[in-house]
Order: sequence, then C-alpha cells, then structure tokens
Amino acid sequence: MRGSCRGTMVPKIPHSDKKDLIRSELLKCATATPMQFPTFRAFAARAGMPIQGPWKPILDVVSAEETNQGLPDITFLLLNRHTRYPMQIGPVRSNDPTPEQRERARREVQKIIDRYNPGTPNPF
Repeated sequence: MRGSCRGTMVPKIPHSDKKDLIRSELLKCATATPMQFPTFRAFAARAGMPIQGPWKPILDVVSAEETNQGLPDITFLLLNRHTRYPMQIGPVRSNDPTPEQRERARREVQKIIDRYNPGTPNPF
C-alpha cells in the first residue's frame, strides 16, 4: 500500500519535496547581509511554491528538524505582510499577535541572529 506503514496510512505532507530548498533559502535569509525577513509572497517565489501554500505542514517539519538539532527555528524569519511578525508563532497562527507572541517572536529571532548573523538588530 503506497503511503502506508503496517496498514496505517501515513499522511503526505504537501510540498515535502521542497523541504530542503525551503531550509536552504531560509538559511540564506538568516546569513544575508543585511539579514532578510521575507514575506510569504516573496519567499514563495524563492521556494517555487504557491503563495497560498499550504505552508504550515512543511514549515512545521522544518521547524521541528531545526529545533530537534538544538538549532534556532528559522521559520520565524517568514513574515506576515500585514503585521510584519511571523505568520506562525509557536503552534498557532498569529494574524494579530498577542503581546506574548510578540515577545516570543523577539526571543526566537534573537536566537537566529545569535547563531547566524551576530550583531544584526532584532526587528522585534
């Protein structure tokens, strides 16, 4: 049975074939001078993905892989064009970030800066 493991269906993650490219492009953003914080619209073109995604499943995979290795969550670099904050902060969407989400975004982006681009001002 294709896409299964011992008779249990394993869900296919949309755009999983783009995971390495997404990670690579996010790392380019993290190490760029100046550091880049693209919107989903701008990043979609770089990653060859539709703007409307779906983004969450594949970004969750990239996020988990990075953090499981003790690395910062580079998915925090992708911003909502209206709020200019990450589209997702933690496990939830952040269309109108709360003060707690804004603080978490600041902390997570500082980890990215400290690892990949020391001295960059934190935009949050």
